[in-house]
Amino acid sequence: MASKPAVIGIDLGASDSYVAYVGKGIVDVVQNEVSKRATSSLVGFTDRERLLGDAALAQIRSNAKNSCRNFKHLIGRKLDASDLETEHFWSTSKLCSAADGHSGYAVTYKGESLQMSAVEVTAMYLTKLKEITESW
Repeated sequence: MASKPAVIGIDLGASDSYVAYVGKGIVDVVQNEVSKRATSSLVGFTDRERLLGDAALAQIRSNAKNSCRNFKHLIGRKLDASDLETEHFWSTSKLCSAADGHSGYAVTYKGESLQMSAVEVTAMYLTKLKEITESW
């Protein structure tokens, strides 16, 4: 069975994100797996798995150093940009320069220290939003 093309809109926020779906002539905001319309804009890394959205939020107290937030503020920005100084305060994980030369996060994933760029983290998160939308 071929899937029907759909029109969606994504509001990528610093703390929460929303996905709207156009279907049957109306616009509906998609609910995530915990029946909330807002999905936490967080990506977390543990020794066993990658956590996205509300799963990362549930683990943020015990896994703050490996939780990435406010990643949309870092996309395409150099770490030494003057207006990113406030991000050092708000970030729960250590900010670093990633392999692409832009800002990113120093995290530990499956026992290995990694430097993840903000673009990589955003791509992981957008994949989660895609999965939520497809299941809706």
